[in-house]
Amino acid sequence: MLRISLRIALFSIAALAMAAPAFAYNVVNTSWTVQCIFSPTCSVTVTDYVAEFAVSGGSGNGRLQSRIFQSQDGNWVYEYRINMTQVAGLTYTPYADYLAIYNWGTPIQYDFNSDSVATDHVFNITSGGCSPCTKTVTSAFLSSGYTYFYASSGVYSGSYVGGGESTYFFGLVSSQAPVLRTIWVHLDSGWVSMQGYAPPL
Repeated sequence: MLRISLRIALFSIAALAMAAPAFAYNVVNTSWTVQCIFSPTCSVTVTDYVAEFAVSGGSGNGRLQSRIFQSQDGNWVYEYRINMTQVAGLTYTPYADYLAIYNWGTPIQYDFNSDSVATDHVFNITSGGCSPCTKTVTSAFLSSGYTYFYASSGVYSGSYVGGGESTYFFGLVSSQAPVLRTIWVHLDSGWVSMQGYAPPL
């Protein structure tokens, strides 16, 4: 009873947050060569943290992969991946569409897509980043203290384990060193929480 009440309360809070006026971030697509912005050799050493989450209506768990590394300029790069490849739908096809982090902070702007305009906040690594990855974050925004990342076409489970979808790695940059914090993923059945890397509160 308590678990159901808590879930309803969290869903209501998140729904209100997404309905509130938001500040939109600039999201661009790029390739693995985005690493060249952060390293003179275009090579970085990453640290990953993988958290699994249960998916209602599916067999197998979804995964949130959070990845960090430090840039040559001293800032920290944070990348995330919502992975539903190991989830098989039982009677229908569950999906994820949002990732949310409370008080992530203000992303540092760069020219991630090499168009000579350094106004980008969030990047999708759509080439050379991971396989099998097919879904992009199409928008990101700040609302009521939460930073939201939205995959508008949804990240779906498969008809068998191993046949689901995954986002590309999507990322942004902070001046703050990482800690493990609560991160939320929105499924068609509601919000689920897990641990992942983010700037400190």
